[in-house]
Amino acid sequence: MNILCFQYGMVGANMYVLCFGNEAIVIDPCCPWEETGLSDITVKAILCTHGHFDHISEADDILSRFSCPLYIAEEDRDMLSDPELNHSMSFGIRVTVDVPAVSFAKEHFLPEELGIQTEEFDLQIVPTPGHTSGSVCFLFDLKNEHRKVMFTGDMLFRRSIGRTDLGGSDLQMNDSIELLKGMDDAIECYPGHGPKTDLLSEKQMNPYF
Repeated sequence: MNILCFQYGMVGANMYVLCFGNEAIVIDPCCPWEETGLSDITVKAILCTHGHFDHISEADDILSRFSCPLYIAEEDRDMLSDPELNHSMSFGIRVTVDVPAVSFAKEHFLPEELGIQTEEFDLQIVPTPGHTSGSVCFLFDLKNEHRKVMFTGDMLFRRSIGRTDLGGSDLQMNDSIELLKGMDDAIECYPGHGPKTDLLSEKQMNPYF
């Protein structure tokens, strides 16, 4: 799996493109597809860690180019079509996603269930509410590479965590932190803003842990 990161928007959100040959999964669609320069890539699925505007703003652009599903937790699905719920109105803009989304019906996905023709990974949907009620992390077990990578959205940043005053909960965030504390130290973490990190260093140096 080749992980590409595109930082975009007024608050510098990260969009990740996970490439498996010429097929890809997009996580948090916030960068216009033409600006990625990936003309030879076909997107097979779009995954949203949560529903805030800066992580969904280019979903319709990408979906207009590819016939693929858009996944988001049920708790955040209404945020896609409501600029007040996704807080774009708070920043003086109006962001909506017109294409219907699919809720996660289970916690584990095989590659073929996302349209990817490989046996390289297993995907676990890890519910981590707190930043929003439907915030999730995407944990990929890369079997061929003997490593695990997790896309944490705005739940976990390098040496910090996401805010809880935009539809979130301090209590839920604390529970999600406790969940991550019990996970494998070696997991590489790719957040919704800022540089990547790993769980061991966050357990050791993140003041919220």
